[in-house]
Amino acid sequence: MKVVKKLLAICFLLFGIPFSTMAVVDILNPQTTPKDKSDAIAALTILTLPSTAIGGWLIWSLAQQKRKEQALILEAEQKRISLIFLELVDNNAGSITVFQLARNAEISIKDAKQYLDDKAKEPNATFEVNEEGNMLYRFSL
Repeated sequence: MKVVKKLLAICFLLFGIPFSTMAVVDILNPQTTPKDKSDAIAALTILTLPSTAIGGWLIWSLAQQKRKEQALILEAEQKRISLIFLELVDNNAGSITVFQLARNAEISIKDAKQYLDDKAKEPNATFEVNEEGNMLYRFSL
């Protein structure tokens, strides 16, 4: 469906924009006869402006659809990481390291640290440094 929308948008815009430009040039040209000007106005309003508007609307709807899909993907990823986080906290008696989350959730160390820092702002969360020098996040169960 996306491919069809893209092709239609391109076709409408490739027809609408150049012919709209030509019609406007004819309308603004002082040497154009009144009959040619009225024909150009008719072509502009009946054919080229609607074509350009439809092409623009199709492009806009494709962009909106892509934005929604990306939001759904991001939401699903956040849920996945949250479930892994909860499982790790449960399995480790409330403690978790950045490395554990990064490895299990298959995300970068930076993203895991940011996630745990955000989670540590919640009530009943603390953090400490373990014997190996790693930051250990503790969450009350």
